[in-house]
Amino acid sequence: MLVISKPLSTVMISPLLSYPLALLKLMEQETNVAPLGMARRVGTATSTFDVPAHNLLLALLEHAPSPENIIAKEVLVELGGCGNETVVLLAEMVIVGTCDMTEDDWAGLVHEEMQKPGNNFEGLTKLASHYLSHLLIACMREFPPRSSFTDILPLEVRNPGGPKTPQDTIHPTPDRKRIEEIEDLIKQAAFLRDGDYCLITSASFIPPDMVVARCAHIIPFSLSAKTQTHAAIEGFAGLVLSAQFVSENINHPRNALNLQNDAHDLMAKYMAWGIEAKYEGNEWKYYYRIVRPDRRIFFATLKDGDAIVFGSGPGGTHIPPPDPRMCNLRLAVSRVAYASGASEIFDKFVDDEDEDMMQVPVYFGGPFVSDDVLMRKLEVAMF
Repeated sequence: MLVISKPLSTVMISPLLSYPLALLKLMEQETNVAPLGMARRVGTATSTFDVPAHNLLLALLEHAPSPENIIAKEVLVELGGCGNETVVLLAEMVIVGTCDMTEDDWAGLVHEEMQKPGNNFEGLTKLASHYLSHLLIACMREFPPRSSFTDILPLEVRNPGGPKTPQDTIHPTPDRKRIEEIEDLIKQAAFLRDGDYCLITSASFIPPDMVVARCAHIIPFSLSAKTQTHAAIEGFAGLVLSAQFVSENINHPRNALNLQNDAHDLMAKYMAWGIEAKYEGNEWKYYYRIVRPDRRIFFATLKDGDAIVFGSGPGGTHIPPPDPRMCNLRLAVSRVAYASGASEIFDKFVDDEDEDMMQVPVYFGGPFVSDDVLMRKLEVAMF
């Protein structure tokens, strides 16, 4: 199956998707900065971790890996729950395929009706909050370096209030030794496949002029056991990628590559770049894509759009390259985070952590730290 690797503005858009896209683009032109309210982390009554809901929904639809994603229908369903009879009818017409209006005319009429009093768009706000919490926040994870396992355990934070988010982990936390063994195996497999150098900076991992190699999960390690994140992945990816496949391949060379430190952090912490996979000439090819011009890899030898060559190591013909669907999913999520403004919020947390060396290290998705503790830590740091 061909994986769509460009924003949906550059590919054919399905009818179900084109109508909510037109509406959200119209909302973007409003003077009201948050016509659908603010999306926030699920489980908090108040939060400093806020993103305008319409911006997030628009970014999700524009950068989805497939035009046949579920989010478009979810937007229409929640729109139809606003209580306005005209909007309910218009949303239903698109869902069942009987709408004969142009996208712009439909969006204009819906938008006009949305300005009337008595409408309730809480469902759309909650939908945006779901994807913010279980897709974007979930992908801002970093597998902790070995030296940090013992540091993570005594984490203490001030509780900023609000109800706790129930954990939805479906697998028990693996022990520390097992995690280290898995990381070493994946790292060695990536060495055999790609050689002893960083594919983005060309820096050597072997003496004398060596840099430290860090194994990067393309899809973060913690996503393998989160059921709500599984649902968010399938809603976003549509027919392109199943959550089961992600879970089964999370700790596999097809979800990993070795990088030098800054290249690793700019992908894992800042979502500043990604890997685009395209099927060309009867084979998959991989390209370096800059997502955030404000966060570039200082020593990168690749420019935006340059090919990333996997398989040049001694075992390159035996160890599979990264899975194209997982590469494109991570790239799409990074683009959503940047387009919606969520990246700037994460920057605040990450930069504060880097500057304050007296704080206990916190790693998104660390197997010994719950999502609830992590997000409360984030909110305290940003308050």
